[in-house]
Amino acid sequence: MNKTARMIGSIFIFCLWAAGCTVSSDSNLIFIGQYEGGALYQAGPVKVLSLRGTHYQMGRQYGALLKEDLNDLYDLAVSRYAGYGIGPERMLEVATAYYANFPPKYKAVIAGMAETSGLGLDRQIVVNGIEIIQKINGIVPAGNCSGAAVWGDFTGGAPLIFGRSNDDHPFFRSFGGYTVVAVFNPTDGGIPTAVVNYAGAIYAPTGLNRYGIFMELNSGNSGGGFSLARTPTVVSMFDILQSCATAAQADAAFSNLSVDISSIVNVSDLSGAASYECSLDAVKRRAADEPGLLVSTNHFRDPSWGIDPPSPEQDAENGWTLARLENALNWAQAEKGQANVEKMKDLLSRDIITQQGLYSSYTIYQIVAVPETLTLWLRAPDHFEWQKISLRNLFD
Repeated sequence: MNKTARMIGSIFIFCLWAAGCTVSSDSNLIFIGQYEGGALYQAGPVKVLSLRGTHYQMGRQYGALLKEDLNDLYDLAVSRYAGYGIGPERMLEVATAYYANFPPKYKAVIAGMAETSGLGLDRQIVVNGIEIIQKINGIVPAGNCSGAAVWGDFTGGAPLIFGRSNDDHPFFRSFGGYTVVAVFNPTDGGIPTAVVNYAGAIYAPTGLNRYGIFMELNSGNSGGGFSLARTPTVVSMFDILQSCATAAQADAAFSNLSVDISSIVNVSDLSGAASYECSLDAVKRRAADEPGLLVSTNHFRDPSWGIDPPSPEQDAENGWTLARLENALNWAQAEKGQANVEKMKDLLSRDIITQQGLYSSYTIYQIVAVPETLTLWLRAPDHFEWQKISLRNLFD
């Protein structure tokens, strides 16, 4: 279906308010339309979904409300991968192998989306797997990412602030404009949870639930390759967010986690944060660097691993993991007692090398989160600057 036809179809799907309507007086979310109980809002150019029902019903709402974006993203993915000699058949083969280990409830979301997006199940599965295709085919290196949380003495007693930079190869920079926030309010079991990801990708590299549990994933350096036989770590993260109301519950879940790739998952609640350094063989919890501060980049820092960090000479080849760590730690000490959202946004927006920040050409999107107020700020370089997104009234 071409873009004009999809736009015409949208007239019948959406109930548009000519003047716009915000969710509440403290929110900048503008109501766009609704479908079968789900609603679409925008914060500037950022699409924000509020979905309610069974996972299958939420998938139908998602597919209808973001129909144009999902089709355009599929076309972009086909075009981008074609430049590397990867055709639609290979894309589907890899994406299907990835999808095969999704729990039934997340497969139900994708099935619902496929019915209303116009893509059909195969193409919907490809959209869900657009990131994994490059990792399996080895087209470009895996992403990096940075996370930094401050609270207590570092914020002068103000609520915890988490800054997150989602970094990947510049191959994905054009996908950043399709970064969306989807709030899932399930009636078939689970805690309401917001996921930040590419449109149509049903897993949680970054997420926040109704109880203020926030988590984000960075790549790790334990080696061991990638296991397509396991549930993807980012899918397990979605499940943990939908299952855990406290940091203690999340900690118990991580103690039993079997990951599919070397990674570092950073988790915070309203009062603190910790890192879970995950290899294919073990998961180890690393506590805060000091009271009120946690910084995590892409090398395991728990000494019991026996893994040396890259040398300074190797740091550029490893995505500047040491430089980003040092930059964030130095920033936190310089701002101790007065760290706030605006200063965290500034750290994320500054270049790694020239400005001692966390930004580079590898940055796809960035987030600042305040779990206590259920508020996010989202930025995707080349596509949009910082947008505030209040989630409180989107959770059941």
